[in-house]
Amino acid sequence: MVILKDSIEIRVPVDRLYQWLLQLEENFNEWSPYHKGFKKNGEFAIGTKIQFIEEIDGVTYNVIGKIRKIEKDEKSFSILLETPGRLAQINFIGTSSPNGCIFTHIEKFGKPNTFWGKLVNFLLFDVFNRKKANWNLILNDMKEDNLYLKNYLETGDYGHIKEDKSPLL
Repeated sequence: MVILKDSIEIRVPVDRLYQWLLQLEENFNEWSPYHKGFKKNGEFAIGTKIQFIEEIDGVTYNVIGKIRKIEKDEKSFSILLETPGRLAQINFIGTSSPNGCIFTHIEKFGKPNTFWGKLVNFLLFDVFNRKKANWNLILNDMKEDNLYLKNYLETGDYGHIKEDKSPLL
């Protein structure tokens, strides 16, 4: 099993981050220049099917899954998306901090590191999906997404959307 994790402190209350994530259908494409589409088949709730498309360095990721967990209290939350066959999980975790909140983004790929799990992972990641199983590419994208999100929630600007303000000739 491969586990990728990145955390970032964001100077907003944890509830602001949570509400932004609940509106992911409206926010996803603006969040990153690599995000190409997002849809869900109902309210943001356990059991809701989600699909998103992202293209990074010429590699297209078309991810389909279900929301498996949503937990929230006044100081933290956790949202878990899982793909069919439980081959991948995406977990968004927010926790209050003295300066706002900590956003943690975790992505897990593959089966547990048992004999059969290692065999399945080898076939999935080293044989059939070598190009998509680029862990450095995925982790760097997670880190970049976290910076865009921090920038947006703190300033109202994602940072990658640039208006051309040059004077016309």
